[in-house]
Amino acid sequence: MSAIDPRLQQILDGLEGEHFEFKEWKTKDDFDGLTKYACALANEGGGKMVLGVSDQRPRKIVGTSVWPQFEVTRKSLNQRIHLTTQWEEFQAPSGRVLVITVPRHAYGLPAAWDRRAWMRDNDSLVALSEARRKVIWEEIGRDYSAEPCAGLSIGDLNPAALESFRKAWVDSLLARREESGNRDAERIQGLNHEQLLRDTELFHSNGTLLNAALILFGSRQAVRSHLAQAELVYEFRNTAASGPAELRLEFQEGFFGWHQILWQQVNEPSRNPRQSFQSGLFVRQLPSFAERPVREAILNAVCHRDYLLGSNIFIRHTPTALTVESPGGLLPQVTVETLLDRQAPRNRRLAEVFQRCGMVERSGQGMNLIFEDAIISAKQLPTPNAAPYQFTLTLHGVVQDPSFLAYLEQVGQEKMRLYDTAHLLVLDSVRREAAVPDAFKPLVDRLVTDGLLERVSRGRGARLILSRTFSHAIGESAAYTRRKGLDQGQNKQLLLNHLKEKASKGAALPELAEVVPLLKKRQVQHLLRLLAQEGRAFSDGKGPGTPWKLANYASSEPPP
Repeated sequence: MSAIDPRLQQILDGLEGEHFEFKEWKTKDDFDGLTKYACALANEGGGKMVLGVSDQRPRKIVGTSVWPQFEVTRKSLNQRIHLTTQWEEFQAPSGRVLVITVPRHAYGLPAAWDRRAWMRDNDSLVALSEARRKVIWEEIGRDYSAEPCAGLSIGDLNPAALESFRKAWVDSLLARREESGNRDAERIQGLNHEQLLRDTELFHSNGTLLNAALILFGSRQAVRSHLAQAELVYEFRNTAASGPAELRLEFQEGFFGWHQILWQQVNEPSRNPRQSFQSGLFVRQLPSFAERPVREAILNAVCHRDYLLGSNIFIRHTPTALTVESPGGLLPQVTVETLLDRQAPRNRRLAEVFQRCGMVERSGQGMNLIFEDAIISAKQLPTPNAAPYQFTLTLHGVVQDPSFLAYLEQVGQEKMRLYDTAHLLVLDSVRREAAVPDAFKPLVDRLVTDGLLERVSRGRGARLILSRTFSHAIGESAAYTRRKGLDQGQNKQLLLNHLKEKASKGAALPELAEVVPLLKKRQVQHLLRLLAQEGRAFSDGKGPGTPWKLANYASSEPPP
C-alpha cells in the first residue's frame, strides 16, 4: 500500500473547527447527519468533512466503507442543500478516506434542509442563530463577480470574446455622437487585451483577474475548470409537451463567446414565427419574440444568478413561449410584486461591464423594458416566478389583440415615449377590461387628460375605456360603442321593451340585468327606480326576486 497522499496529509494536519469536520463513520451511513453538517459548514463559510478519520488528535485513519459509489449520494446531497459539493476518495495504508468539500452558502441565503438552517456549537449541531443569520443576510452587499478568480490568466480567456466586447463598447460610445465618445472609442480600439481588461476594472488589486472576466470572456476549457456551472443550456420544442428537444445547445464559455449565436438560434424563422396584422393600407409583421426583451431576459439571468449554486441557466423555447430559468432566487428586498420598482444586483461587476457596452440600462430597469415590450405588442404580460433557489421568467409570444397595436400606432411612438411602465400597465388593464391596480389609479387622470382613455359613468359604477378618437381612427367605432354602452334613455327603453314582452308576469332583477349586460345590478336598479318615479314601471316588493312590471299591467295601483 502506498504512503499517505500529500493532499490528504495536509487535510489531516488541519484544525477541526470552522473549516473542518472529522468523523470516523466507519460504517455509519447517516445521510441526514451528513446533510446537516454540510449545511453547518456552508453557513460558516464552507469547509471539508473528512470521513474515516478519528476526530481526536493525533488523528488516525480508521477507514470508512460508507457510500462506496458516492456519485449518486453526492448528487442527492447537492439537491438537498442546493450547493455543489466536491467528493474525493483517498486510499491510505489504514483504509479509505472520503473528503467532502462544501462551498460557502449562497450570498444572503443560509444553507438549509428540511426548512432548517444549521450551525455548529462546539461538538454539537444547533439551529442557526439569529445573529449568524443576520450576518448572512447582510452579505447581499458582496459581489461574487468582483472577487478574484485564483489561477485565471489572460491566456485562459477567449480572444474572440474580448474583441466582441471591444466592438460593442466602441459602438456604444460612437452612438452617443459626442466628441468625447469618439475620442474614447478611438483609444479603446488601440488597447491590447490586458489594458482593455484593466480599463474595464476586471483585475483585483493583487493582480488577479476577477470572476467576472471568466464569466464574460473565459474559454471553454477555463470555464469548465474554474466554474463549470457557468453554463447556459438552450432547448427548443415545437410543442410544450415533454419529450426530446428538437434542438439542444450547451454554451460552456464566456458570455461574449456565445450571446450572438444564441439569439440567431432563437430568431430562426421556424422558432420565432412572424404574426401579421393590418395597419391602415399596410400589413405589418411582428415577431413572436423581439430581440430586446429576449436579450434583457438573458442578461438578467447572467447578471443576477447565483454562481455558487451548481445548476445552469436553462432556456426552454416553443413557438409561443420562451422561459428562462436562472439559479438563485430573488434577494430578500425584492419580491415578484416589486420587480418593477426595486433592483438588487447580485453581481454588480457584471452589470457594470454590460453597461459600458450599452447592453443594459444604468437605471437597472431591464425588467421594465421586458414588460413594456409585451404591452405595446398586445401580448400576455411576462410571467415571473420566484423560488428560494431559482427565478423563472416566461415571455409569451402570441399577439392577443391586433386592434390594440393599431390603437397604439394612432397614438404615435413619440407620445408613447412620454409614458413609463406604470402608465402602460394601466392601458393594458383597460385593454383587457380588467380592474386597474390600486397603486396605478392616480395615473388614470393623466391618460384621460391626454385623450388615451375615457371615463364612462361616475361614482362606484365608473369604468374606463380606450378613447373614442383613437378607436374611430382604427375602425373600431362599433367596439367603442359597445364598450361605452348605450345612454341612459336607450337602456331604459330596453328594460321597458323586455317588460312589455313579459306582460303580466313581469321580470325580476337578475333577468333584467341580462338585458343590459354592460351595467352592474345596482345601475339596473337605479334605472328601474327612475322608471317607477316616471310611473312607467313598478314592483310590489323590495327583494331581488320580486318581479317588475309595466304600469299598464298593474293589478292594483302601483306604489307612489
